[in-house]
Amino acid sequence: MPSEVSMGKLHWLTRRMSAPPTCVHFDRDTVRMMQMSNRSKPSLHMALEVSRHDEIGMKEALNSFKGKDCIISIPSSDVFVQHIRVYNSEDEIEIKSKLIQQSPEWEHCEIRHICVAITCVGTGDAPKQELLCIGVKGQVAQGYVEELEAKGARVLSVTVPLHASLRVFDKLYRRDGDEKITSMLIDLDEQDSFIIVAHGSNCVFARQLSLNSKINKSTCRAPAYIEESKKLEAEFERRKEQVPRGLYEMMPSNTLIGGPLEKQLRSCLQHHDALFPQRAVDRIIFSGPAAGDTDTCAAIASNLGVSGYIADPSAWIDGAEACVIDPSWTTAAGMCLNFSREAV
Repeated sequence: MPSEVSMGKLHWLTRRMSAPPTCVHFDRDTVRMMQMSNRSKPSLHMALEVSRHDEIGMKEALNSFKGKDCIISIPSSDVFVQHIRVYNSEDEIEIKSKLIQQSPEWEHCEIRHICVAITCVGTGDAPKQELLCIGVKGQVAQGYVEELEAKGARVLSVTVPLHASLRVFDKLYRRDGDEKITSMLIDLDEQDSFIIVAHGSNCVFARQLSLNSKINKSTCRAPAYIEESKKLEAEFERRKEQVPRGLYEMMPSNTLIGGPLEKQLRSCLQHHDALFPQRAVDRIIFSGPAAGDTDTCAAIASNLGVSGYIADPSAWIDGAEACVIDPSWTTAAGMCLNFSREAV
């Protein structure tokens, strides 16, 4: 009997001493790797950035971390996001059929979905669920797993940037009482960007963005719809709160955004406002590699008439001030914070 108790205690100590997994975030051209130290407070053990095309560099980087366990976040370009409306009686086969009608690419995807709202089209009509669907092709996810395992890693799980970014927001930037705050998170990349709207920590809207259009950098008077947004203050309660650590507010900008980008952003707001007419977006948080272009971020926030902030995950992670202050590390930090505690 004593030996069994002793073995149980030894097993517990071994688990507590095991290293958290290395979190590997794939972008289009860059791989970011991050690992937390096994402490009660978030502390950085190591963070490295290598080119997607540097096979030797990736292997050497992986071998620099403690242990072989890894969590993967695949690029946004390999993730499918779609909102659809279905009756409560419709099953998984009917849901997938509707997604395939939107794009044939959904046919080969592993699909997860959540109900974000219940809507009624007209009087007497049965209510419909508004589903947020996220899909990843199984062969694509397996390709990333095999790529890392060929370099000696042991992959525990695969996630998507949308999930990881929301987790870092929930753990770092959301505080008690923030359930009343509606936040728009925009993860900016040169080509593969996405937008999330969250009520507190609950994701209620997501969409991929195309940012191929260039922002007009000429300075001009503020557009009319910034003035129009002030009218919303009479209809929606704007909640004034102390800015959380790690969010840096930007000065308003008079730079216009136009063309496809403006239409996409306004379409996202209109979709959200139609679903939740009593929940105005209170703030926009920018992350991702292109969020370092603060002029672009300020222009987007000002054109939408909402306060804008740049995310800095290092503000809450000990030892990260020197190497992960860039908002491009937000997804990797979210992965670490979400999975490191599950490893102990």
